[in-house]
Order: sequence, then C-alpha cells, then structure tokens
Amino acid sequence: MEEGFVADFTHGREQLTTTTWIEGSAEPSIWKGLKTRGRSSFPVETYRCTSCGYLESYAKG
Repeated sequence: MEEGFVADFTHGREQLTTTTWIEGSAEPSIWKGLKTRGRSSFPVETYRCTSCGYLESYAKG
C-alpha cells in the first residue's frame, strides 16, 4: 500500500469530474488548496454491488 489522498477538483455543482487519487500526504498550498505538482495521480474507479449497494474503489495505475 502507498500513502496518498483523494482529491475533489470540482467547485460547487458547476462541474462534474472524476475523483483523483494523488500520491503522498496532503500538504497545504497557498494557491491551490493542496500541493499536487510533480506527484503521480490516477483516476478513481468505483464499483457497486447491485444486491447490497457495497462500494469498492480502485486507483489503477
């Protein structure tokens, strides 16, 4: 397992986008909220069980 965080790049409800996993610990940035430059990132895929609703998420890379 590798440390990282899930980022949400939307602003309000104006824009829909895929949630993204970013490597490393979440560090505050003066300009953008969190530092992301130079870090690996992967879109998060989520699967749902149609019987019970259980969710499982993956960031394949």
